[in-house]
Amino acid sequence: MLIPQYTDRSPFVDVLRKRIAEASRVDIASAWARASGVGLIWKGLQGLLDRSGAIRAIVGVDRENTSIEGLEMLLGLSGDVQLWVRHNEASSIYHPKLYAFETASDVHVYIGSNNMTGAGLSTNEEISAYLKEARGGPLHNSVADYFTTLSDPSDNLSRQLDAALLKQMVDAGYILPEARLRGKSARSRSERSNGKTTPLFGFKAPKRIKVAKQLLPATIEPSPSEPVADWKRVFVKLRLARGTQGQLPVAVARELRRRLGETAVDGPIPIMLKGHPVQRAISPTYAKRNPSIANTYKIEALQSVGDPVIEVQLVGSQVIVEQYDTSTPEGAAILRYMLDGLHTDPVQTVIKSMPTGTRAEMDAAAMGVTLYRYD
Repeated sequence: MLIPQYTDRSPFVDVLRKRIAEASRVDIASAWARASGVGLIWKGLQGLLDRSGAIRAIVGVDRENTSIEGLEMLLGLSGDVQLWVRHNEASSIYHPKLYAFETASDVHVYIGSNNMTGAGLSTNEEISAYLKEARGGPLHNSVADYFTTLSDPSDNLSRQLDAALLKQMVDAGYILPEARLRGKSARSRSERSNGKTTPLFGFKAPKRIKVAKQLLPATIEPSPSEPVADWKRVFVKLRLARGTQGQLPVAVARELRRRLGETAVDGPIPIMLKGHPVQRAISPTYAKRNPSIANTYKIEALQSVGDPVIEVQLVGSQVIVEQYDTSTPEGAAILRYMLDGLHTDPVQTVIKSMPTGTRAEMDAAAMGVTLYRYD
């Protein structure tokens, strides 16, 4: 039997919740796991564990689709639970979506396209095939063999998930905050909807099921201050101090340092300023009351007629900075791009305090402050 999930019908998570409530054991193999999906079934899974049930979950971390918060939620389960992360450093991607449930008499298996994410379990158009058989039969044995193979640590493709491994994966960049991952897809939708072409297909908004906030380990909603996972450059309208000294937002400098693999939170960032042969630096400044945490970063800016704006690019391990002036056509175009980001859904330009009013009033209010937008 096929179990389809459409935008206007019952979500697949309803099926999972029903099976979890009846099961004594649950086995999950999912390419991706996010809090937006784990949270939809977390109470049911913990309830199964509370009645002496067992859970085994093997998730992947490929293509920047599993989040820190998703794995944190799985680690928050207490009882007879085995958690594994599977990843191949070669090009092979771990890509299954399988949910198996054991009861006293039967085995129920769903195999399809539904990842353990909010979209996979509730809003995407997905499909799963449903299989059922008595315990001890070929299906039961096949499921057991499959999960035994997946959780075999001998080739180091699968490792048991614990707090130490989670930290290692975060530090090494294997997984990112969920807001960044969700912001990536939101940005793609926004950029397409802001295009000048006529849409080619119909529009039907899905009924998204949200996870109760008290269950979440952190916020998972997109935010312009949490850059998307695959940003290539960042534009900044600088605020000047002492003539030509531009003040770079601390958040931007720390994100650059993170992408460069720096372990210390703050410190200088060597840069190449386009058109200048001498290497320069973006330098932190510290307040006397807290000499270890930067309160701002400074960069030498050009003499400008309008406002100075910069484009910061990462090329491998090199930071390349190009400077513009909003009085020029190029600088004006970059400024317009940042101002447009105040009006997207979700907002994509960071501003200290979001202005209100008409679009023209918001743009005017934004002219006197620092703005930045990842691209």
